[in-house]
Amino acid sequence: MRTALVRVLLCLSLMAPLLPAVAAPLRDVASGLGVAPPPGYTAEPIPAQGDQTARFALRRPTDRDTGCQVAYVPAPQNAAMSQEQLNRLMATPRWQELVLATLAPRYTPLRSAPYAHAGIGGLSLVADFRPGQGLPDRAGAVRSLFVIQETPKGRTTLVCLGEKAEFAAREAEFLAVARGITPPR
Repeated sequence: MRTALVRVLLCLSLMAPLLPAVAAPLRDVASGLGVAPPPGYTAEPIPAQGDQTARFALRRPTDRDTGCQVAYVPAPQNAAMSQEQLNRLMATPRWQELVLATLAPRYTPLRSAPYAHAGIGGLSLVADFRPGQGLPDRAGAVRSLFVIQETPKGRTTLVCLGEKAEFAAREAEFLAVARGITPPR
């Protein structure tokens, strides 16, 4: 019996490098924003910017300047609405057009679609950087995926960057990152 257990443990230890690493979920205690990275991704808190109160970076070990960031911005104006009301609002063309207009100065939208996960609606958007505007030349080689969700507490935004040549393959990974987000409620 003991020999069989040793063999199983030895086999598992030899297989470990072949299995994708699973990073531990992280949570910002103050805001309630949580992330559970998909297999092969790591997560770490990074400094919030502007109105953000929480922010995380999620990447594969091979990502240099690609990968994802998720941030949370409180929105006190949302507090008067239920999640169902916010979901209906986010499904309207007007709300979606406002999001696109906000991003239009820096991005060329390629496609957008309603997004929903765990009872929270929103919008997903694939876009490319607009040329110029002081961006590095490299900006033309990457594509972005945005996932924007609203709750009564605020807005959670995921932005993932991937090489244009690999974007179609990485988009499924990026959506797995999105499904691992727990927005503050």
